[in-house]
Amino acid sequence: MRAFKGIRVIDFSRVLSGPVATQMLGLLDADVIKIEPPGDGDQLRGVLTDPEMAAKRMSPAFLTVNLNKRSIALDLKSDAGRAAAAKLVENADVVVENFVPGVAAKLGIDYESVRAANPNVIYCSISGYGQSGPKSAERAYDVAVQADSGMMTLTGHKETGPTRVGFMLIDMTTGISAAYAIASALYRRAVTGQGQYLDVAMYDTALQMMSCQAADYMMRGNHPGLLGNSSPTAQPTAGAFETSDGIVLLATLTSAQQEACFRAVGLEESLQDPRYATETARQENFGTGQALIQAAMKSRTTEEWLPILKQHGVAVQSVRDLDTALSDPQLAHRGILVNASGGGLDERRPTWSERRSWPMRTAR
Repeated sequence: MRAFKGIRVIDFSRVLSGPVATQMLGLLDADVIKIEPPGDGDQLRGVLTDPEMAAKRMSPAFLTVNLNKRSIALDLKSDAGRAAAAKLVENADVVVENFVPGVAAKLGIDYESVRAANPNVIYCSISGYGQSGPKSAERAYDVAVQADSGMMTLTGHKETGPTRVGFMLIDMTTGISAAYAIASALYRRAVTGQGQYLDVAMYDTALQMMSCQAADYMMRGNHPGLLGNSSPTAQPTAGAFETSDGIVLLATLTSAQQEACFRAVGLEESLQDPRYATETARQENFGTGQALIQAAMKSRTTEEWLPILKQHGVAVQSVRDLDTALSDPQLAHRGILVNASGGGLDERRPTWSERRSWPMRTAR
């Protein structure tokens, strides 16, 4: 039996963070009932996709984070819609919402209203900045929180400036944090019989994701700045390097791994040079050391370098596109990607150039 069999979740959330949380519960057999507004439904149905799927309101992003759910449309601005929602939450184990703070109360589905009818409910509110505080009323999207939290000052190149992470990192991790909080509250209720209110914020999650860098700054005043693809270890043997036909990423944490990298690329004699003989010396001479490694890496192809570096104990991987990464046999071996269509995967998938031409948002 899966962990949440018999648990009913009423999901008022939309877009990403809330749906990710409830999907994780659904994958463990919770009965998730998703509430959507009439008409277009969840905004995610029509974005991050091509025009045809947007018109069908079935974007891949929406399908991905709404697995294992039932869905109904309710107009929560109408008396009938609010009455139906009130009946649903009466018997819920978990209620999840990610409205702007204050909206749930106006709709009559806030924690106090739900708890009055269902005292043992676990109620999770997800928002940008939390339910209280000077920024609680501000609207928040993933990329805005990346900027506001300082995350963008840790990502990018000195030459071109800060940049966002290329996927919805904060939305996804906030959903995971919310699922963890809900699972913990369900365990607590099993022990104490008491429900709980959970206040989960994207901003808090962003700081949690940067906890190592934030702690270093608070303790030492150190800000790593924009490192591009170099490593915060400041070692010339760590980072992204061009080969004759691609790019590989080298990760060398220990002094032994750094020396192994020098030997693997044919620079063993350089280890006798005082500039590269010790870990500290290599940090102090980062620029010239990295130039040596880069020149050596350009002499072979990616496929030639991978086995050589791995044989020397160096952690190395090629920088791959999504198409190649998703075709990796390791994913099939672990059952991470499963064909649930029953009709086989399309033989002809859109090219990267075609995907880039798709609009990110579709006008309503």
